[in-house]
Amino acid sequence: MAESPVDLNVIIRTLTEKRIPFVLTGAHGIASWTGKPRNTDDVDILVKGGRNQARAVKVIRALYPQLEVREFAGVSAFLVPGETSSVIDVTYPHRADLAETLANPTWTEDKEHGLRYRVPSLEEALANKYGAMLTPSRNWFKRMQDLVDFGRMVEHSGDKGRRPIDMNRLQVLGEMVWPGGGGAEILRLVEQVKAGEMIHLDPSGRFAGQNGA
Repeated sequence: MAESPVDLNVIIRTLTEKRIPFVLTGAHGIASWTGKPRNTDDVDILVKGGRNQARAVKVIRALYPQLEVREFAGVSAFLVPGETSSVIDVTYPHRADLAETLANPTWTEDKEHGLRYRVPSLEEALANKYGAMLTPSRNWFKRMQDLVDFGRMVEHSGDKGRRPIDMNRLQVLGEMVWPGGGGAEILRLVEQVKAGEMIHLDPSGRFAGQNGA
C-alpha cells in the first residue's frame, strides 16, 4: 500500500494550534468505540459551518497545497490529483445528528504524540454511521463499511468494563437522521446486532433483517 499523503497527527496539531474547534470523525474518530481500529488513508474532520469551516479549509490547503479541493454538499474534500477518493474531508453539520456530534463530543488523548482532541460520543457515532448508511449518494462499498463499523461499536459496547449505549439518547438521534421512523429503526438495528442477527441494506437504502422485516 502506498504511503498516505497526509499525516493525521500533523492535521490535529495544526488545527489545535490555530485554535480551530473540531471533532475528529470517521474511522480514526470512532476507533475507541469499535475496539478494532482499522487502516484508513483518509482523515475526517467535523467543524462548525461558516468561518470555522473556511479557516479549517484554508489551514489544510496550506499544509497540503498539492491536493485538489472539491466542494460537495456539506463537505470540502481534499484529493490527490487524478484520484477519485478523498484523503481529507472537512465536513460541516448538514444533518441534525452531526450538529449534535459537534455539540456533545468526548475528549480523548494521544499521549504518545502529546495530542488532546475531541471525538464523537458513542451514541452520536452510531447515529452518524446510521445517517451515512442511509445516504443514497454515498458509495455502496463505503455504506457496507459503515454497517460493519456500526456493528462493531454495538458489540464493543457490551464488553466488560464498557459503558452501555444510552438507548433513549440513541432513539432521539435516530429521529434526527430520519424523522418519523429513524428512532425505532436504529434501536432495532442495535438489538439485531446484539442478537447476532444479520442486517443489510435493501435496494431502497433501508435496512432489512434476515427475514426481510
